[in-house]
Amino acid sequence: LFAGTLLSAATPGSIVKLKENGKLVEFYVGVHSYESSLNGAGRTLVVRKDCYDTRQWHSSNVNAYASSAIDSWLNGTYKNLLDADIRGVIGTTKIKYTPGNGNNTVGTLERAIFLLSATELNRSASWFNVEGTALEIASSLQIAYMNGSAVVQWTRSPDTLGTDIAVYLSTDGDVSNGLCTRASGSRPAFTLPSTVEVLND
Repeated sequence: LFAGTLLSAATPGSIVKLKENGKLVEFYVGVHSYESSLNGAGRTLVVRKDCYDTRQWHSSNVNAYASSAIDSWLNGTYKNLLDADIRGVIGTTKIKYTPGNGNNTVGTLERAIFLLSATELNRSASWFNVEGTALEIASSLQIAYMNGSAVVQWTRSPDTLGTDIAVYLSTDGDVSNGLCTRASGSRPAFTLPSTVEVLND
């Protein structure tokens, strides 16, 4: 599976290819040593170039990310689409998140696969928290595509003014929010050891 370049040598913003459901899929190299204060050095964030599908954030309209439908799907069905070699090294990553559903204190969550926060996509507003750090390649990620067309993409960030709304980036890359039952783009992100070899363009 892994052949070519060490992930550590790939420049942020460049494309690497990972196997998903037996097919090579493009991922952006997001940042090296992602959230190093939480995860140590040596974990590289990769972000799927396109959204996988559109789906609800939470089927019950509750903006609690750790118990959301999209989190469950990412770490269950979607994770199992990844090649066994990737699953073997993916481990878990600690991420900054807001629990939601009325608890707006930023904490830490540990997940194999996750959505980016609105902050990581370099968006800020009074109605959601700062979660992590803006990615250097955020401008490449702010407009998401699926099947060649721009789509709304979910973030992992809840709207702190209510309990049924989560933050998304619209098709022009601006930050907005919507009911958790809305179907919007799912864009998996995860970290890999920077020592793995990857296929790159």
